[in-house]
Amino acid sequence: MTPPLSDLNILALDCQATGASPGKGHLLEIGWVKTRAAKVTAPAALQAESYLVSLPAGVGIPPAVKRITGISVESMTAALPEKHVWQKLADAASAVAESNQLPSGLVMIHFARFEKPFLTALYRKSNSPCRFPFQLICTHEIAKRLLPNLPRRGLRAMAGYFGHSIPELRRSRDHAVATAVIWRHIVELLKTACDVVSLEQLVQWMKSESRKAKPGRSYPMSPEIRLKLADKPGIYRMLRSNGDLLYIGKAKSLKKRVNSYFRPSAAHAEHILEMLTQARGIDFTPTGSALEAAILESDQIKKHSPPYNIALRKRQRKLVFFSKDLKQSSHAADENHPVGPLPSGKLCGALPAFAGLLEEGLPVDDEKIAGFIDQFLGLPIEYAPGIDCLREGFGAFQRQHQKIFCCQNALRALTCLGARLWRERLEAPATDVPGNEDTDEQAIPAAEGRVWTPENVVRSMEAMIRHGAHMIRRARWLCRLSESSLAWQSPNGDENMVIVFEKGDPIFCTKLKLIQKPPAPPGHTSPFQVRRQHFDVAVYDRLRVATTELRRLIHEMRATELCLGPRLILRNRQLQKILPWV
Repeated sequence: MTPPLSDLNILALDCQATGASPGKGHLLEIGWVKTRAAKVTAPAALQAESYLVSLPAGVGIPPAVKRITGISVESMTAALPEKHVWQKLADAASAVAESNQLPSGLVMIHFARFEKPFLTALYRKSNSPCRFPFQLICTHEIAKRLLPNLPRRGLRAMAGYFGHSIPELRRSRDHAVATAVIWRHIVELLKTACDVVSLEQLVQWMKSESRKAKPGRSYPMSPEIRLKLADKPGIYRMLRSNGDLLYIGKAKSLKKRVNSYFRPSAAHAEHILEMLTQARGIDFTPTGSALEAAILESDQIKKHSPPYNIALRKRQRKLVFFSKDLKQSSHAADENHPVGPLPSGKLCGALPAFAGLLEEGLPVDDEKIAGFIDQFLGLPIEYAPGIDCLREGFGAFQRQHQKIFCCQNALRALTCLGARLWRERLEAPATDVPGNEDTDEQAIPAAEGRVWTPENVVRSMEAMIRHGAHMIRRARWLCRLSESSLAWQSPNGDENMVIVFEKGDPIFCTKLKLIQKPPAPPGHTSPFQVRRQHFDVAVYDRLRVATTELRRLIHEMRATELCLGPRLILRNRQLQKILPWV
């Protein structure tokens, strides 16, 4: 008779790989921790071990894998050969098997369908005369039966559901510890909910027919918590049971917004469903208006960097400033780089490439053309058009916009052509009208498997130019907005709300009588060269968010006044004309 599940020694294991299966990739890292469910009370004290696995000669790490794991080419110098890693793992499994008096080592894996093929491939390469040394148990499959109505049951979702945080980078050591935590709680649930306490009972229970799940989702957050929220604007913070911050959001009505997540018909992105699987508490901060909430949300996301906020996090983002000829760039605003602030990203390479295009035309050398594709179109070479298609498309682009190539000033050429293309887009059908485009990355009309034509090349080049000109116009607008005061009519229409920006910071929010005008901003005489020096990512995002909220106020037909100086006040009609362009 084996010990109860809580006292069985197990290996909690995780693998990271360069592809979804051994046929599409290679094992990159493997980690495990030897423990017992009864011992997993302090996850930080678990002695996990992990090893990078040497890749075959000529095989690299895909960019997406580098990004989500943080594993670099440099770190792979410490990698071990596959056979050495296998021997360490086999020895650990043998020790577990012996301690349990079982023929195989008990290995817990969350979503074992991924790891099993890689472990099997390692076993076959070892040419071991012994049988496969693991008895694999998938904690994901158990969770599907125990908690069928949870929104998501992935590793991160389940660990968070049980109050355990996993670092953002996907590393085997952290995932193995998380698997051990999940196993501990699963053992407790198996005992209390199903009276399953031994390995034999677990195996039989997994073979038995699973109960049909009730329709709908089951969220761990108590309804009483969210139903007590006020019907007022503010920001809310979703929290794990251990108090960790998961997500920060803004709301015109805290009560309505938060409760909208839990409607039966609510459609959510995958990362939101994963977050809701873990959220058990809410913290909130009321504000005087939805605009204040939006600005506070942006600043709070920068400060705390919650894992489930995708937009507005600082991360490695920087602002860029360009010279007038668009050939030189800098992260500092000075008299030699007066164009900006612009978001870093594909645009940083596209603008100098455009300037070179005006002066020199398309490169003749095929290798230089590959660099041009990467810079100007922002495309990996494997998704790019062929050289002949690119040349033909570039010729068509020149014929359509030949007047612009007579202009020697790259900045003027970009802004003129970009403005014309933007106007055409504004005049397009309503489904294609810009105005709510809050992304700072160029939307490249290309994807894997796309069939390129010269016409598509022209459209892609036009998309870059339209986007670049838009970002430059937006930069000028944000510089104006950084020294301004904004007044708008309150929802009940009996007073004006006011916010004043100085150096991009909201310095006060107050209320005025309807007959009063917004105050002149303190820094209204500050030249653009000085204003640019106050910009960082936080200021840029804060003013971009304020612009989005200003659009909403105009759309709601609230009386609005934007004061840029004592004699320069923009009202609804003027703002309606300006905002679609920025």
